[in-house]
Amino acid sequence: MNVADQRKKTKNNLWVEIFDVMFIMVLCFVILLTTMLMRGKVLVGSGSTGRIDYSFNLPIFLMLVLALGIYMFYVLSRSNKELKSMIRYLYDETRQKVS
Repeated sequence: MNVADQRKKTKNNLWVEIFDVMFIMVLCFVILLTTMLMRGKVLVGSGSTGRIDYSFNLPIFLMLVLALGIYMFYVLSRSNKELKSMIRYLYDETRQKVS
């Protein structure tokens, strides 16, 4: 495998990782939002009406999205570095010859 193929494969793997993380995050957000928007005594039996009113605050939502983006960037970059280090340690040719 030449260098161009390796770079293309690494780039594709990065996009797959980003898609996986975003899919799980969006799925969790949808489930939580759906649960929050359900109203009635089934979800929470407090108050006379038995429902909860939620408000949407755009600045706080944007800060949350920014914080999640920073967290995702940190986790992806850190995990890729650790994975490369582990692969280098396990499959280094010079180490294999010594064993």
